[in-house]
Amino acid sequence: MRWLGQLRRLVLSREGGGTVLMAACTAIALGVVPNILEQWTNRPWVFGVVFAGALVLVLVGWVLQRPRGLGVVVSLYPSDRTQASRVVALKNASRRAHSATLVVDRAVLWPGERFVQGRSGVVDFVARLIDAQVEELRAAGGTEPEVALYVLAHLQDGFLLGRRLADDAQLSLAVMHLSQQAGRSVIPGVGLGSSLRAVLGSHQRGQVGRHLAAPAPGRPQLVAIPEAAGQQRHRIALIVRLASAGSMVDDARHVAVTGQVTYGPGHHTGYRLPSPGATSANGPCGAYLVIDTGNAYLPDDSALYAVVTTYVWECWQAARQEWAQRLGGASAVEGLLFFHGPLPIAVALGWLTARDRLTLVHHDLHLAQGTPPSAAGL
Repeated sequence: MRWLGQLRRLVLSREGGGTVLMAACTAIALGVVPNILEQWTNRPWVFGVVFAGALVLVLVGWVLQRPRGLGVVVSLYPSDRTQASRVVALKNASRRAHSATLVVDRAVLWPGERFVQGRSGVVDFVARLIDAQVEELRAAGGTEPEVALYVLAHLQDGFLLGRRLADDAQLSLAVMHLSQQAGRSVIPGVGLGSSLRAVLGSHQRGQVGRHLAAPAPGRPQLVAIPEAAGQQRHRIALIVRLASAGSMVDDARHVAVTGQVTYGPGHHTGYRLPSPGATSANGPCGAYLVIDTGNAYLPDDSALYAVVTTYVWECWQAARQEWAQRLGGASAVEGLLFFHGPLPIAVALGWLTARDRLTLVHHDLHLAQGTPPSAAGL
């Protein structure tokens, strides 16, 4: 009968098994089994051991059936750039770790799209879905659920998602990381919270310095670019390399200094500068600074990720203030972020700079390899 199958699945589930365990062990602790034990022995220590063990098992049952938050699997790759195996890995990790899982897969929602949705539209849709699911869980459980994001996306999309999520503040929001160093295992990435804005201590700065290509005290130097025609003096370029990419720093510096995304015919840097507005055009930036770990990956360590995120944010804040002083308040300082590194850090930087004039510059590998990109991948 169907109800027997449903009952069996409930008892074998984590929540159902935990409930049964709590009920049975509560009965033991309250005296049902001790009454039976009285027929076998009168030794007090036996009753004490059974009582203590029952209390421990009640706690274990509570751990098994307690709410474990919401896992949100977000794949923002279009249908022609499917990442099916990675999406499955993220879904499995979320379902193991959380009571509820929300899956938002752009390739499923908009199959065969040809630039149907813009980046900001997709990100806003995802944020609204997350907020609606959180509200539903909050209403059902009466408490604020913990939320963990399992994101698979271009760095620019991750940055925009972090920026959008800053508008819907959650009490507990963490970005998980699909590690390539540990065989595609899913590990904690960066927690999005006020601690990211805390001033780094000397130990934390030393931790960051050990991973920089050219360790130096303080912050990296802001390098002014000589004035040229068409230069966007109010813009500074923040170049951050936290993963292996041999020419990334040189390419980003070239774009910042010249305003050109190519070195010449057939040699594209892969970068796509933001489309100029009606009153401005792309040209050389006014200055740039470089944060570089060299051609190496950061170790998969959530604490290190958080410290590096805060360090990059501090460097951006300091550079923006310094350049504003040099300009004398003539115009608001804007930033172009050239970033290569772990996706959780990109999401966290978007979250931290949600109110800043900072834009992550998209990098297209197809352009860098000399092939035209697909319309959906723009």
